[in-house]
Amino acid sequence: MIYITGGSSGIGLAMGRVFAAQGAHLLLLARDEQKLKDAGRTVEKSRRSHTQKVGTMSLDVADPAAVKKKMKIALDIYGAPDILINSAGINKYADHFENITYDMFDEVMKINLYGPRNMIHTLLPVMKTGKGHVVILSSAAGLFGMFGYTAYGTSKAALLGLSDSLRYELKPLGMKLTVICPPEVDTPMNIDEAKTLPQEGRAVKSLGGFLTPEFAAKVIIKAIAREQYLYIPGASTRFLYLLHRLSNGWLTRMTSDAVIRRARKKMGK
Repeated sequence: MIYITGGSSGIGLAMGRVFAAQGAHLLLLARDEQKLKDAGRTVEKSRRSHTQKVGTMSLDVADPAAVKKKMKIALDIYGAPDILINSAGINKYADHFENITYDMFDEVMKINLYGPRNMIHTLLPVMKTGKGHVVILSSAAGLFGMFGYTAYGTSKAALLGLSDSLRYELKPLGMKLTVICPPEVDTPMNIDEAKTLPQEGRAVKSLGGFLTPEFAAKVIIKAIAREQYLYIPGASTRFLYLLHRLSNGWLTRMTSDAVIRRARKKMGK
């Protein structure tokens, strides 16, 4: 059984389709009930067998009380997850830091960081028995700083910190943890982001490449099957991360600074 948060769209939905084609039982979790119903029907069409379970459940992962309540119901119906995929996230407030209020920042942190925390903390006791696999979707924005990403980037970098520490606790239990850091993926989240993302941020973001949800889902699932700890989809982003590590961040900062200067010049600034 595989639980997927953020399962109604984007990478979460694409992963649901791929897993269904491989014969897995699935529970898709997201806030919007109508989108979930549509997603459930889409995933059912990808099933290898009609005996496969494809369940849906409305859930706000940012609400710890709701997570505990809904996961108790889910466990009674579907059983403990063998794989828990934390894919839910938002990037509504990609903007200059001075324009991001405390409440905006808090909303991003509660969904992107506290959401995975709530799910993992709630399900860990039952997943220990089956030596389950925890998957956390961070982002390339967690590996590198980026113009306009003070909220989103902070939440995704924090997920890397959570993953690094949690891995040490899960390994002695025989459990696996995989953290994923994709570049830009063609998902509905980009629509929210585009409303406020500064042009400088758009220019820098283009350095990492652009993936389809279908491609991202397939390569991420392969990384999960390999029990890989850190996986970065996309050759361009992997190369940038290599430069970043080898230069202690100097090369990526220099490159981003140059791209930002060029973008601002085009803007007449």
